[in-house]
Amino acid sequence: MLHTLWNYLRTLFGLHDAWGVMTLSRVAIDPVSVRSLTQVLQPAHTIRLRPEPEAAKPAEPDGLIWHGVTDTGSKRPQNEDSFSLLDLGNKSLFVVADGMGGHDAGEVASSIAVDAVCTEVRTDDGAVSDPLALVDLAIRRANSEVKREGVRRGSNMGTTLTVALVADGVAFIGSVGDSRAYWIENDAIRQITEDHSVVARLVASGKLTREEARNHPRANLLYRTIGNDDAVTPGLYRVELKKGGTLLLCTDGLWGEVSDEDLCRICAEETRTEVICARLVQLANANGGRDNISAIVVKVNALRSAE
Repeated sequence: MLHTLWNYLRTLFGLHDAWGVMTLSRVAIDPVSVRSLTQVLQPAHTIRLRPEPEAAKPAEPDGLIWHGVTDTGSKRPQNEDSFSLLDLGNKSLFVVADGMGGHDAGEVASSIAVDAVCTEVRTDDGAVSDPLALVDLAIRRANSEVKREGVRRGSNMGTTLTVALVADGVAFIGSVGDSRAYWIENDAIRQITEDHSVVARLVASGKLTREEARNHPRANLLYRTIGNDDAVTPGLYRVELKKGGTLLLCTDGLWGEVSDEDLCRICAEETRTEVICARLVQLANANGGRDNISAIVVKVNALRSAE
């Protein structure tokens, strides 16, 4: 009975135990960034004890229900991913990052990048009128801060970074590296972001299929990352959100192990965002879990009309 009560309290308040699950949902408002510390064994068991946000209270004014999770995976000794979910009143911010550079470098880079984006967006005083320009500015700030810390440490630390700022029914998305954003609607999935990787270029040129690229020995070789150069140019995208659709942000630990078809199926057939996250992590681990796994799932229940 005490164990069951602890599991309930842990999942309700976003706590974690020796299993190392770390999650955030709509109920947990305004975190800056989180990283899991150890490997998750049974994420679905812990998460399903959480009360359903959709049943516990009405949809929020902007009609978004979300949940985020990160997991070390089955092979890596530490988690170098970071993510953040922010409710900013008239807009919402979602960020994922996959750090590179080894222990105490990759995890630092991803954390710095996520924090920099959150700080830039949170402190915006309205001087940047275009949300996509604000995303661009936030990513460039993240690049400068990670680069500065790398120089200070004498480290080649870096990170991927994908950002989605949602306002007035539109997702303004920026990305560097190969962490992805997907839009899922009517049982169809569309990759919004472009991977800044060698194999993605080979796929674009018709020299590789998407499945061949997934298992290519150079699949992790990126030509653009946060912290690598003094300046960076993110890919920028604008997506009209529709009721019933799902926005998914994730690192390659998820999309590298789970096919687009399975990503689409799981996101489409389940309404509870925390259960979607748990199922995605479970499947990624079942398929190998070779990298850290992070996912943010945003369900669109309704849309606030623009003023």
